[in-house]
This record gives sequence, C-alpha cells and structure tokens, in this order.
Amino acid sequence: MQATQTTAEPGTGETQRPSRLRRWWPLVRPAWPHLVAGLLAGVGFAALSGAGLPAMLKTVLPIFFGREQEASPWVVHTARALFGESYQERLLLLACLGMPVVFLLRGLCAFLNRYWINRAGFIFLEGLRRAAFERLQSLPLAFYQVHKTGDLVSRLVNDAEQIRSLILLLSNDAIKQPLVLVAALGYLVWISVMERSALFTLVALTTIPLCVIPLRLVTRRLLRRSRMVARQSGELAAVVTEALQSPVEIQAYHLESQLCRRFAERLREILRLSLKTVKYEAMLGPSIEFIATCGLMVALYLGVRSGIDFATFSSLALALYLAYEPVKKLSSLHAALKGRQASLERLEEILTARDTLPNPAHPRPLPPPDAPLAFEDVSFHYPNAHGAEALPALSRVTVQIQPGETVALVGPSGAGKSTFALLIPRFFDPTSGRITCGGVDLREFDKHAWRRRIAFVPQSPVLFNATIAENIRIGRPDADDAAVREAARRAGAAEFIEMLPRGYDTVVGERGATLSGGQRQRIAIARAFLKDAPILILDEATSALDAESEALVQAALRDLIRGRTTILIAHRFSSISLARRVLVFEDGRITGDGAPEALALSHPTYRRLLELQRIP
Repeated sequence: MQATQTTAEPGTGETQRPSRLRRWWPLVRPAWPHLVAGLLAGVGFAALSGAGLPAMLKTVLPIFFGREQEASPWVVHTARALFGESYQERLLLLACLGMPVVFLLRGLCAFLNRYWINRAGFIFLEGLRRAAFERLQSLPLAFYQVHKTGDLVSRLVNDAEQIRSLILLLSNDAIKQPLVLVAALGYLVWISVMERSALFTLVALTTIPLCVIPLRLVTRRLLRRSRMVARQSGELAAVVTEALQSPVEIQAYHLESQLCRRFAERLREILRLSLKTVKYEAMLGPSIEFIATCGLMVALYLGVRSGIDFATFSSLALALYLAYEPVKKLSSLHAALKGRQASLERLEEILTARDTLPNPAHPRPLPPPDAPLAFEDVSFHYPNAHGAEALPALSRVTVQIQPGETVALVGPSGAGKSTFALLIPRFFDPTSGRITCGGVDLREFDKHAWRRRIAFVPQSPVLFNATIAENIRIGRPDADDAAVREAARRAGAAEFIEMLPRGYDTVVGERGATLSGGQRQRIAIARAFLKDAPILILDEATSALDAESEALVQAALRDLIRGRTTILIAHRFSSISLARRVLVFEDGRITGDGAPEALALSHPTYRRLLELQRIP
C-alpha cells in the first residue's frame, strides 16, 4: 500500500495536499468489496428490522389472541383461500413459524454485516499502518527532530486502531441505521394512512428533531477532550520509549523514581480526560432516550384516546422504537466521529507531511565517481520543535574537496562538523547556498541514487535485530557469504565473530544489545567495506575500539580510503593521522584549512585542541 504522494508546483518547492477523499481512498479501496458485502447485508438487516418486525407483529398478534378480524385483511383472505374454513389453526402455525424465520434472516444479515465490515476494517488497518510506516521511512531527518519517537509509535498503533474502529462504525451504522430509520418511518406512514392514526405518529415523531440539542452540546466537548487524550497518549508513549531505550543511564543516575513519576502523571491525566470523555458519551444516550420516551408517552395517550386497536398500537409502538433507536445510534456515531477526529488528524499529519527533500521531476545523471565535491556559500539552520529555524549550524561555508582526498573535520563540540557531513548525503538541504558534485547541485540528482555512492559509519552505529551476516549485508544486499566474510576480516571483526557459537548466524538482539560497543563499531565498519562506495563518511569510526583493535582497524581504513573521497569527523585526534587535510570548524564557520602539521603551527584553536588531547 503506497501512501498518497503530494505533488510539487514547478519552481516553488511547495506541495499541494490532496483532498481528504483522495488521501484516504487508496487505503479504503482494497477493503471495498468486503465493505460492499457488509453494507448489502446491512440493508437486509435494516429492511427486516425497520419494516419486517412491525409488520409481522401487526399480523401475528391478532392471530395469537384469537382476534383474526383485526389482522390484515389480505392475510385472512389468503389463508382462507389456501386452507379453507380451518384456516385459523394453520394460520396460527404459520405465524409461530414466521416470526422465527424473520429473526433467523435478520440474525443472518446481522452476522454477515458484522463479519464483512470487520474484515474490511482489518484490511484497512493493515494498509493504513503500512502506508504511514512507509511514509515515515521517506521523510527527512528534520521531521524526526521535531517529533518524539514514542508519539510516532502511538500514532501507528493507537491512533490507527481508533481510525479502524471509526471505519467500522461508519460502515456499519452510517448505512444500516439510516435504512432502518427510513424503513420504520415508511411503515409508520403507511400504517398511519391505512389505520387513520396519523396524529399518533406525528406527535411521536416531533421529538426526533429535539434529539439534536444534546448532540450539539456533547460533541463540541468530545472533540476538545479527544484531542487532549491523543496528545497525552503520545506523551505517555514517548516516556515509555525513553525508558526502554536507556536502561543503563536510568539505573546509573537513579532515575527510576523520576521516570515512574512522569509515567504516573501522564496516566493520571489520561484517566482524567478519558473519564470526562466517557461522561459526555454516556450522557448522550440517556438524554435522547428521555426525549424519545416523552414523545412516545404523549403519543400513547393520544393513541388510547383515539381508540386504535391493540395490534395496530403494538406495531406502531415497535416501529416508533425502531425509528428512535437509529436516531440514538446515529447520535452516538456522530459523537464517536468527533471523538476520533483527533486520531484522524494525527495520522493525516504523517500521511501529508511535506517532504522537504523532494526528488527532481527529471533527475540529472550522476557524475563520474572521481568528480569533486564543493560547498558554495552554504548556510544551514536546524528546524526547532515548532518547525521554525533555530540558530545557524553552518554559516557561509565555501570549500572544495578533491576526488580521492581524505579530509578530517575538527573543532569544538557544536561547531558544525557533523552538520557539514550530514549535508553531503542530503539528509538535509542547505538553507542557502548549494553543494555540488562535478559542478551539479546535489538537489538535481535522484537522492537515493546519490546515497548509494556514500558509505556512512556513525559514531554510535545501530544494529538491527537480525544475524551478524544480515547486519553486514546491509552495505550490499546482494553480496554473497564470501564477500561478507571478507568485509568482516578487513574490518577486524572476523576474529570475534568466528568465536561465537553461531558465528555469522548469531542474532545480535535489539540495537545489537548482545555485542560490546567495539564489536558493534567493527560490524558497522564492515558494512562500509562491503558497500565499497566512492565516498566515505566516518564519524570517529574507531572511537569505541580498544588500542589493539584500533590499530588493526586504522590499518584497514588506510587501505579502504585509498582512492576514495573520505570525510572523517575527528572527535579524538588519533584519527587525524589518516588525513592529509584538516578543516577546523568554529561556530559554524571554517576557520582553518590545511595540512595537519601546518595548522598545528599556525591555527591557535587547532593547536589548543591538540594540546588538550596531549597529541604532540
């Protein structure tokens, strides 16, 4: 299931959000046949409920009580023609058999309606979650910087389930209940004309418009409370995610009680808001029932005074009940729609999120692998939590990196080194200026094709809950086992992998929890070896290794970077020995550019950082 794509206006970079119908139709379409089957069953249920039951009651009650003269004339006439003068006993038998048949058919329609509607709902839920998940995978890093992980998980799980239940309610009651209402009203009009009981019916029905009063009062409050519940549920999921992802830090700093307190506060707030929501929902049904009962009692009084017979009154009363019941259910449906609107809005925010890194309509072909990289007057601001721009991370950076050159990025924390590196794979686009390869702006390339030219080793690599071989093969999914083993050997990882009981088939656990930090780092380096990309970005790739492993990997990296354009973020300066050129960053600007030895003599910040690291 593909999420609905937004389209950009030429030359503007702005996106046009599709209408709500166009946005949700691709998700509803696979469930449509099941939905139609359920709706048809609902039509049968409505016909049998709204008109069938009152008509049967009008027919069989006089027969049960031996008052055939009050039964419908066509029933008596037909029975006499079929069974002769002994029709009374046969008619009673048919009446006794007819009611169960009506209820059997009604129950069968109800079963088929419920089954097919629920099946459609689960198909829709699967498609919705898949579409939202796929959309999340395509969104840029800026989206994740302003949304909490736990909140996004809550949207995929809790809010998607709320939308499924809303689809079930809409598909079931939004069609079935109006049909029941129409059938019941149709029967009421017919019997009122036939039995001259129009006053009875009109008085009873005048109360239906009054049911709108509690509906309007309740739904406004419901929407407001539901939005607050959805927001608090996202906050609760964020607390849980933080706690589960950081057990070492939590226990090391004795944060257990603090996190439990935050969790309990969120739970209490959700409970408070949920109880208010339930209170408003619970008020709606009794309010409508009270109004309906008042109308029915007035009609009952007038009906008795007008002298209508018992059978007619019973069928009218049942038809009136069947007319009021859909009104009550449709009111509850409207309340449910308002209550789930918050979930709808939260999921729409994902499905309609604007891709700030769009691919061009007609991508330029990639330049040769030995083309130079260039930053041309590049500035960049990270977005803040409200989507606005924060302080600049890079300011008017201009530099060219030659093919095959290894460049180390050094500077204080927050100086812009990592931002500089993240702009190269187009994880972000510059706020101003441009980055080129072979003289062509990176925004003119297909971003996925461009990223295939880059191998990235972060400082804290993430391993997936899969085997070691599968984690290394991420670098090149079509690689055979021999290539995987060779990459591990060159990264200095083969020795510890082969000592494991299951070797390369060892499952590393969530985020590589069963391995040490150094082992995870070497597997990440093995990915880069396997990918064999012309551009390397190494974010202090040896930071988690012991001295012996670092020496092995440094030797391997010297071989790996030969002939490749390499960007090395140097948080510790033992890595600078790999580079022949250093860029010194301060406050988002490049203040030094040259050979390490020359900068050590001429650049005060670089020299001070070297002294702090005690590197001669």
